[in-house]
Amino acid sequence: MVFDFKLVIYCFLCNCLSGIYADISGVNGDVSQIWKELNELKTVLLETRLDLSNTRKEFADSRKVLGQELANTKQTLKDTRQDLAETKRELNEIKKVTYRSKAQFDEIHKGNDQKRFLDTANELHELQIDMQNMHQLQVDVQNLKAKMAAVQLQVKISQTPRIGFTSTISQDVVNLGDNQVIRFDRVYTNEGSDYNSLTGIFTCEIPGLYAFYVHTLAEPGKHLETEITKNLQIMAYTYAKDKEAYSSGSNMAVMTLQKGDTVLVRSHGSQHDHNGSVIDSGYTSFSGFLIAP
Repeated sequence: MVFDFKLVIYCFLCNCLSGIYADISGVNGDVSQIWKELNELKTVLLETRLDLSNTRKEFADSRKVLGQELANTKQTLKDTRQDLAETKRELNEIKKVTYRSKAQFDEIHKGNDQKRFLDTANELHELQIDMQNMHQLQVDVQNLKAKMAAVQLQVKISQTPRIGFTSTISQDVVNLGDNQVIRFDRVYTNEGSDYNSLTGIFTCEIPGLYAFYVHTLAEPGKHLETEITKNLQIMAYTYAKDKEAYSSGSNMAVMTLQKGDTVLVRSHGSQHDHNGSVIDSGYTSFSGFLIAP
């Protein structure tokens, strides 16, 4: 029984010693790691001391350079202050000279100011008179131009103008349209050049009493109605229609025209045949002349 108790104690002690040994082994491992880290930290500290030493050296050199530059700057500032003082004295002298010159200038021109003012006033007055005369001259010129235009028109009207034309169609008119202007393109007479063969329109240039005559010839079996217009207002009609033979229509219109009024001949609305040859060119004419201005 005693032996068993000792055995139990022995086993207990062995277990305790094993745990203590394991703890010591773990501590030894931690200590090694700590020494390793201490050595690395030492190395870092040495490098830091070296960098700090170099930095202190560089700082000393920079301080020396800055001290030299500061001394140079102080000297420059001193020289600048002296230059500014000298400039200030020169400016004061210039100011004094300027004041004296201004006083002399004022004294010289003081007596001339009133004369200048009077001369300027006289010049302005004369300029105003010239402008008034120029305006009156412009009015006179405009009046003269108006009178000249009136005289020219009167002279033109008072003369016996030669206004008259006669024109025919150079080829048959086919497929006649509604209200189509008939262009009498072959001109025999055109005194005054008021008739335009390209458009078939007479445009009045000299006001007066005019007479216009139109004669048309329709193709066999065709229906044709035309109208003489003044500013597109109907003044006279023509009518031509025959089932088998040629048919003709003619009329005259006397009218008073003003400058710019137009006279032409056109188909009377849709009162005509549309297809094929409608108007014969050989016997279709348009004439007009001035009776009296």
